[in-house]
Amino acid sequence: MNWDPTTWKRSQKLLLGVATIWPLIYIFLFMVIVVSLTTFFTLRDQRWSRNSESIDLIQLQQKIRNNELSRMTVTPNEIVAWDRACQCEYHTSVSSGASRAEILRLAAEVDQNGKPHVPRVDEETSTPAMPTLFPIGIVLLFACHFFTILMMMALLVVYILLAVKREQFDQTTRIVWIIMLCLMSIYVMPVYWYLHIWRGSSTGAETPSAT
Repeated sequence: MNWDPTTWKRSQKLLLGVATIWPLIYIFLFMVIVVSLTTFFTLRDQRWSRNSESIDLIQLQQKIRNNELSRMTVTPNEIVAWDRACQCEYHTSVSSGASRAEILRLAAEVDQNGKPHVPRVDEETSTPAMPTLFPIGIVLLFACHFFTILMMMALLVVYILLAVKREQFDQTTRIVWIIMLCLMSIYVMPVYWYLHIWRGSSTGAETPSAT
């Protein structure tokens, strides 16, 4: 392989430059995705908790008997109830089919006025399906993450070899570049690429002086 950048084509230098800058771009995009998802779920949980409260089955049954609820939604894993007075939400975890059936029976019972304890009951028998794009996005993110790690390892080897085989460097300069590449690889590589591959060769600084 030719390790002299002065003989490389412009397209080869650009290709190495794109590969060099990609890890930094990926880190930025990864942080944006993580912060965005964290912010989304945090705001969603805060919105949920403003007028919501978790209660157990006994408390829920008591509120049903007292006609305190205006509406109730029963899902396979949770019961969500709305208070008549304050429009508050009550969330109750339930996984037993017998418990759900008992709650539905109690909600349908009529009170002294001949009306059901809970005027409106919605029953959802199936768990909401996970959006198709979510698992696909997770797979793509892990694939991109793995690809970027492999690229960073390969780039480190390439730049160390470029520094070692560079005739214009003295021994001290080679050691300094190798140490910097090992310690701050993805941050130093763009600097090396610009100074000694792109800018250095384009300005003629790479051509040794004639003796």
